[in-house]
Amino acid sequence: MSRIYQDSALQNKAVRSTQLPGAWEPAAHQGGNGVLLEGELVDVSRHSISDAHGRKERYYVLYVRPCRIHRRKFDPKGNEIEPNFSATRKVNTGFLMSSYRVDAKGDTDRLTPEALKELVSKPELLALTESLTPEHTVAFWMPESEMETMELELGAGVRLKTRGNGPFLDSLAKLEAGTVTKCNFAGDRKTGASWTDNIMAQKSSGGASAETREQGDGAEDEEWDD
Repeated sequence: MSRIYQDSALQNKAVRSTQLPGAWEPAAHQGGNGVLLEGELVDVSRHSISDAHGRKERYYVLYVRPCRIHRRKFDPKGNEIEPNFSATRKVNTGFLMSSYRVDAKGDTDRLTPEALKELVSKPELLALTESLTPEHTVAFWMPESEMETMELELGAGVRLKTRGNGPFLDSLAKLEAGTVTKCNFAGDRKTGASWTDNIMAQKSSGGASAETREQGDGAEDEEWDD
């Protein structure tokens, strides 16, 4: 059983059953690269979906208030790479970082909450969750079976990736002080030491980057706050 909990056990939330007249096809909502974001878990709901072909699946829907949102980015071989976290960067121009200029850093991968909602919201799924969605949150779907290893409470910080430009989750991690402490996939625990953990944790905490910088570079740790 998933261990999402609060003082009133969220496991006891009623499962909302839906019978669809057609086919249930999550893959139809998973085109594109997807998004990577951090936010606060505000609420959850539980759903049982049955379709006209006898398919039946159970989901948790997580209502997340997003605070850092970026498009996922992949190289030509399909390997995930670091997004462009900001449209600009600060480049040192003085001795000992005494002054800097702001230069363009290419097209940003950052998204606003409004752009996120437009990207991942699908009418067929909104029909099931819109009335349950707290203000300033976005609904994300996770199969019940994939939540079994998670321990989450309302108000927890989470980092998630979507599977394409839709609300279905590819991975989910719990954050404490900007650091991943629990992951729903073993693979994410390994990649937690890669750019998704290191880069985002450093941007959150203001830690120094381990990458090699050339003279004049730097002052980029505040990009999250621009």
